[in-house]
Amino acid sequence: MKNKVSWKRNFILLAVGRFVSILGSSIQAVAIPLFVLDLTHSGAAVATMSIAYMLPRIFLMPIAGIIGDRGDRKFLMVSMDFLRGFLICFLAFLASRNLVSLPILLFVQAAMAVMDNLFEIPTGAMFPDIVPQEFLMKANSIMGMVRIFPQILGPALGGVLYGFYGITVVFLVNGISFILSAISELFIVYKQKIEKKSAHVSQIFADLKEGFLFVWNHSLIRTILIFALFLNFLVSPLFMVVYPYTMREVMKFSAQEFGFLETSFTLGALLGNFLIASYLSKRNIWKAMKVSVFLFEVPIILMGILVAPNVVAALEKATLFISFFVMLLIMGFLNPIINVPLDTAFQRMTPSHIRARAFSFLVLVSSGMVPLGSALYGYLVDSLPTHLLYYTIGISSLVLASALLITIRGKNFFSDNFSE
Repeated sequence: MKNKVSWKRNFILLAVGRFVSILGSSIQAVAIPLFVLDLTHSGAAVATMSIAYMLPRIFLMPIAGIIGDRGDRKFLMVSMDFLRGFLICFLAFLASRNLVSLPILLFVQAAMAVMDNLFEIPTGAMFPDIVPQEFLMKANSIMGMVRIFPQILGPALGGVLYGFYGITVVFLVNGISFILSAISELFIVYKQKIEKKSAHVSQIFADLKEGFLFVWNHSLIRTILIFALFLNFLVSPLFMVVYPYTMREVMKFSAQEFGFLETSFTLGALLGNFLIASYLSKRNIWKAMKVSVFLFEVPIILMGILVAPNVVAALEKATLFISFFVMLLIMGFLNPIINVPLDTAFQRMTPSHIRARAFSFLVLVSSGMVPLGSALYGYLVDSLPTHLLYYTIGISSLVLASALLITIRGKNFFSDNFSE
């Protein structure tokens, strides 16, 4: 299974499928908040869309973990791509007849959340089985670049397609991308040992407990998870709710300009992943990760300065655009330097038979507070000056990041658990 010919072939097929589907999703991800804002002109409506996606994703995450360990991971991966493609194509059909409303979008968001879980958890669990352990760090960074290239193209294309052709074309492109991804994944060769277990409620709870205990009994993972819970509560809803509202309603950037700003984050992430693959994967990336955790919050505070009314009035629109582009580029660059080493360490430490459940618990805990943050920000963004939100979020997250670094001082995720 892991000879050089087979794993590289599987890796390429998976990478091609991910590239195509992420390109379509990136196009739609930019267009959806623009479409909702054009319909409602409300930050609360954008927050509601985020919550409709996050709540099913969070609450069904443990079930997806059990299915990912008990079921056929390849079948789940391929079938979920086909189903997502058909659903989005149907949404394009409705949009072509002006039948898409906010309730319909909320239903689709919830359905996509369920299918995304049933795709991502099994796929993430099978990835370390496909790639040899000694190549895993570099493979993760390369896959990161594969995901990032379409995210560079997607936001710009999404802004242009939505601005010139409307939401129907955006849905159609995304639906087709999922179907093409599924076709590529059909040719992956993957054999999985599936342990036959009872479907009794007691056995399901035993499976959930096993995944929970594996993660919770590791003191370093537990510490990082607790801090990640609160950091994600602060930062993730900022970019899901406050940021698109700021760019569209406060800064008055066009759909095309918004798309290009989204591209800057992914361009930075591409550079970060390239640095990992070419240089940091062979060195002590743990130190680089710690520095990046601290620096990531600084641009949030700087963006608060940029959206302050007196600064907006004093600076030209082009200057503000370039400044936001640079801030997002920096944050994108730091993001993989934080996430890739943590993902790789977790993949290498976790046995295949429990990996989906453990991974689902990691995502559940780290993302559990995001819907609450989205609801809170949806209310605040309609009632408070946005620059005050950036200041508060940036300073609070900086304090939390500093506390995390103090707590894990002297610890090394890699050397404590396996030799690099």
